[in-house]
Order: sequence, then C-alpha cells, then structure tokens
Amino acid sequence: MLNSSEQFLSLHYVAVPAQPWNALERNWLGRLAPARRARLAALRSPSDRNASLLGLALLGRGCERLGFPYVPRDLDSVPRKKPAIPGGPSFSISHAGGLVACVCTVEGAVGLDLEPHGAATAAGLRLALGAAERGRIDTGELDPTTAWVMAEAVLKAAGVGIDAAPRVRFGTGRASLDGVEFGLTRAPLGADHVAYLAHAAGGMRLEVVRHETAAFAPLP
Repeated sequence: MLNSSEQFLSLHYVAVPAQPWNALERNWLGRLAPARRARLAALRSPSDRNASLLGLALLGRGCERLGFPYVPRDLDSVPRKKPAIPGGPSFSISHAGGLVACVCTVEGAVGLDLEPHGAATAAGLRLALGAAERGRIDTGELDPTTAWVMAEAVLKAAGVGIDAAPRVRFGTGRASLDGVEFGLTRAPLGADHVAYLAHAAGGMRLEVVRHETAAFAPLP
C-alpha cells in the first residue's frame, strides 16, 4: 500500500534490436508531431531510431499504468526544456547500450539515466563534475560511470542542461542541485548497465516492468 508521503514510480524497460525494424517505424512515426517525426527519421543509426521510438512506446505503457491517456502527437518538447505531456505525468526516458527505459510518476519530478558499465572515465569527467565529486572518483570511492549516470538523472529531474552538472552534489542515496534535494535510487535494469533514478526527496515506491521487444511491433 502506498503511503501518502511516498512517491510512486513506474519504470518500464525493453531491449533494443540493432537491425532495422521497419514495422516499428511504420507503427510509430505516423503518430508523432511532424517536427519530432522529422528528427527521428533523420537519425542515421537504425538502433538509435529503434531506441527513440521504443522510448515513446514505453511512455505509453507508463501513462496507461498511471491512468492517463497517451497521444504521442501531443508530446511537447521545447528546446532546452524538459519534454512533457500536457496534463500527463512527469516522465523521463533514457537509452544506451541496447537498452531503453522510461519512468513515469504523478508525484513530483523524476529523472532517469542509464549507461553500460565503463561508459565514462575519470579523464572524461574532468570538466563535467564538481571538485568534490571528481575527488571521490580519483580516490576510487565513486565509479565514473555511476557518477555520470547519477548526475544526468538529477539534471533530467531538474529539467536543466549539462552545463549545470558541476553543481550537482552527491550524498548517500540523495543528491542536490542549487539547494534542491533529490532522492537517488539505483534502477535494477540488468547486470550490463548502470541506471539511476532521481526523484522527490523522501519516501518512494518503485515498480519495474520488463517488456518483450516484439510486443511493440513484429520483429523482422
């Protein structure tokens, strides 16, 4: 039973096939607003197109779980602003390394990021994180990929760009950005990836749903 003080997060994920998946594009591209459809169609990598479309499909599953209608054409994406569904839940989508996930909630903001293990290095984060966080990486207290995934999750929850990453501060199970506190929870999306959720500080309940890829369109 969900306490009134707890934030409920519905997390959905699916594997991404690397090969071209024409049935998925036929099923989903036509449902999107023209500008978003053009951006996705312009992606050269079939895997990137598949992942982006599967993320939007997972968003539909999250909306359904929380009792909201989902019309992909209504998805609003303002440059440098967090995408939103008018009147819908807060959500965050991430994909990397053959996996895509989407989390939805009706209680406050949420951010999700995932990467394969070893995707980030200490050298690569030299200018991306604050001095204290870089120091924890240098001493081995914090893994570089974990640090970057947590930071990205916080940035997505806050609805800001990566230029704010050096201002993210990590604690135990939490983080802050410009004085705003977030909870940080590792998302169990398999052994090959590091995934974190940034959510409202305080109590939280998480459900995780793994979907079969072919559920969204017939595979080739």
